Amino acid sequence: MTTFQNFQDDDLEYTLTVSQFARLCGTTRDTLRYYYEQNIIKPRIDPDNGYHYYSASQISSFYFISTMRQTGCSIKEIRNIIYNSSKESITNLVNSKILDMQKELFSINKKISALHLGMWILDKYEDHGPDKPFMDDIPEISVTTTPIENKSDAHHAADIAHDISNHMSRVKENDTLSTFPSGVTIKYKDLVNKNYLYNNIISLSFLPADNESSFPLPSAKTVCCYHDHHSPAIEKTYRKMVSYIKKNRLKACSDLYSISLINLYNKEETHSYFKYLFICVE
Repeated sequence: MTTFQNFQDDDLEYTLTVSQFARLCGTTRDTLRYYYEQNIIKPRIDPDNGYHYYSASQISSFYFISTMRQTGCSIKEIRNIIYNSSKESITNLVNSKILDMQKELFSINKKISALHLGMWILDKYEDHGPDKPFMDDIPEISVTTTPIENKSDAHHAADIAHDISNHMSRVKENDTLSTFPSGVTIKYKDLVNKNYLYNNIISLSFLPADNESSFPLPSAKTVCCYHDHHSPAIEKTYRKMVSYIKKNRLKACSDLYSISLINLYNKEETHSYFKYLFICVE
């Protein structure tokens, strides 16, 4: 990398005007003026007219500064690199910025994964419609669960608001977990006995399970069904799914997963919602 202060070099090397240098670097005169004032990239100043001139060798210096700025380095940190840092301290700073960007990249990938999963669920709806149980092989999905404290009184979303809040706080604190899509589970035994009590708050993810805070589904083979605000009471959908499993001589190996994908109110304050229900089977 070229030096940031090249006054030892032949002054003839400094032949680029501010406008020319700015154009070569794809930047503005204001940015170059700011970097000059911050003493991190310095032109030669003509003593006769006060004009600033840059050297072509300073282009690499400009792009080094720009790269470090994009990683989140402050001007003070960059100035320390230029004037005071050892190779070891520069390496440590760069490695810390790389780690920060890797964390940011993982966070972005997690959000992309969540949206992909949400769109995958929506796309399937077009093939099957609401209230019609069907067999499906779903992709690898990991599940994060938070048990509901008072399962004996967990009939409606309002009954488990505190549990939902606890679950969302928990997954937000863990960089590896997703908050969307999310929902609840009902034990299959309770489903069969028409005892529709929620037992867990859940979140799904396409990201691999770590087997500590998230776990893979017990089977990729599932009985699924969609339910929306145009459908009859959701209890009827539950019964249809149980009947489908029995009729096809399948064995349930999971709870019922009920994923709330859309839960909205329109301008008339009419409630609309969309749920994706599935049970893993063998």
